[in-house]
Amino acid sequence: MATYHLLSWGANSHGQLGHGIRSEQCVIPQEIDLSSYSFKAEDIRKIVGGAGHSLILNKNGHVYSCGWNNKGQLGQPEKEDKLNFERIRGVLENEIIVDIACGWDSSAALTNEGKLYMWGSNNFGQLGIDPFTLRHSYEPIETVPYEKIEQIAMGLRHTAVITQDHRILMCGAASKGQLGLKNDFNDDIGKKSKLNYCPFTLVSELKNSVDVSCGQHHTVVATDKAEIYVFGANNYGQLGIHNDSFPTISMPTKLTNVHFNPPIKTHVGWTHTIILSDNQLFAWGRNTYGQLGQEKRAMLWKPDVIKNIPKINQLSIGSQHNLALTDEKTILCWGWNEHGNCGTGDVFDVLLPKPVSLPPRSEGILIGTGAGHSFAVIRKENC
Repeated sequence: MATYHLLSWGANSHGQLGHGIRSEQCVIPQEIDLSSYSFKAEDIRKIVGGAGHSLILNKNGHVYSCGWNNKGQLGQPEKEDKLNFERIRGVLENEIIVDIACGWDSSAALTNEGKLYMWGSNNFGQLGIDPFTLRHSYEPIETVPYEKIEQIAMGLRHTAVITQDHRILMCGAASKGQLGLKNDFNDDIGKKSKLNYCPFTLVSELKNSVDVSCGQHHTVVATDKAEIYVFGANNYGQLGIHNDSFPTISMPTKLTNVHFNPPIKTHVGWTHTIILSDNQLFAWGRNTYGQLGQEKRAMLWKPDVIKNIPKINQLSIGSQHNLALTDEKTILCWGWNEHGNCGTGDVFDVLLPKPVSLPPRSEGILIGTGAGHSFAVIRKENC
């Protein structure tokens, strides 16, 4: 007989691991007790996290949150942190949610009808609302009501959405070109607001977009032809373009030095980028903590395959660490490990992909990450 379990590990200073306690860190994956919850581990469809909070989406379209709540990022009316996952009710209670996303201290949920709800910090306009009128919200607010949305992505302080007709809308901080808008537009915004805020704005150059990811100050977009467009900060080569020549790129720029086979999935950390294509991972950008899964790289900005790993079915990236689910149902982790977020039992950075220690006779089913913490749903065979 097989049973399913939810594990978490890494930073837990705000209770974001859902263990019912606060702690500096958890360096070994530990099971979350779901016995009193209204969902089971096998019901989980997605797990995401921010700086100190986490969201879970289950098969019924319900969203649960725990952790840090100083800006309302849990979507709970009570202002204190939550050490266990609690369902977000209010306006979301009667909606069927199909996707979720987290920024540093903000959150979003997408319904089956294409409605977008957002909550948490809006200090930089990352909710698509003028921060002078709303600094943060403890309750989900419907945004972009004039559009039907198909996908949502959140970075440190900026947000990207793909509409159902495959256009890209961006909002939030624009200081590093991460919104893909013209330089003169960014300059005008900067003169009007010290926050450099921008409402949801169409990136007219991008069409037929099918996937988007946001990092600390950069954005990566994939089209239906498996083309990759990048914009924003490039100080570590995270755009896949030589960083000495182009430290910042404010307009969508197509990568021409690499070819991907569709379908592809974009993933970004704070300062690195990984593309999942044909069960392979192509990585570039910062490698200070081993984020690229290779110890020696002559040109960090140049996309290159992570070698000597099995086929990858799923990838999740925190701020500077990576979690991958292989075709063999094992879970690999590499990169920044200061809080034990790689699940290796210590706090030393992991420079090459390394298996996460799972219970005996178990296999990985689903993975998720926050900035410095990690989750996995596993299936365990019981004797």
